[in-house]
Amino acid sequence: MAIELIPVIEITNYENKIPMPTEGPYWEFSDDWESYHIQTNLEAGFSKDLKPYSKGSSFYRISEISDLDLLQLIQKTFIFENEDETLKKEDLNSPFNGGYILKLDGNNTYFPQCCSDLGDIEEWNNLLVENEFSFYMGHPSPRVIKTENSLIFDFLNSEIQENYAPPVFQHQIELDKIEFSHAVQNVKKELKTFSDRLVYLNQSEHLNIPNIENILIYGVS
Repeated sequence: MAIELIPVIEITNYENKIPMPTEGPYWEFSDDWESYHIQTNLEAGFSKDLKPYSKGSSFYRISEISDLDLLQLIQKTFIFENEDETLKKEDLNSPFNGGYILKLDGNNTYFPQCCSDLGDIEEWNNLLVENEFSFYMGHPSPRVIKTENSLIFDFLNSEIQENYAPPVFQHQIELDKIEFSHAVQNVKKELKTFSDRLVYLNQSEHLNIPNIENILIYGVS
């Protein structure tokens, strides 16, 4: 089984007068939600080239966000102070909203849930730690069962009984630990490239945000 973790950022712009689609969810009415997100993104200052990971969703793969849109996202995320736009230290503590899509054999299987963010890479990584059994990627999150060679995601018996969005169509998924480890290492490489881009924009645009890459990816300064 081919295993991938896709790092995505959730970009929403609800603070406008553009009417939301009357029907949902987005994966069933993707045309309406796609049009809505394009309009709200443009209204918020993002480019017309900002494309979601899947049609109608508000998730955007980090490698597919242009520097122009990434700069807009940084500026939207933080509240700048003073003429030189220096941030207050206490504001520097939140990673980008979003998380990681679990993709199996080319199929998007499990999406980030409510309250998830890029810092959840630590949760995915901890699944490879022998004595660590907790797993939280927003709510709801599956119960994870570890065996010698595999990880079993139990979506039916989640600790918080809420519907997954989008739905997960299997009650359980079993992943080979070695293949999963490769997926974790690959996504860390993508995060490193993204980290370098954040550092570059911070320097080239004179944003003066200390430890920008650690904050926006991991939530630590």
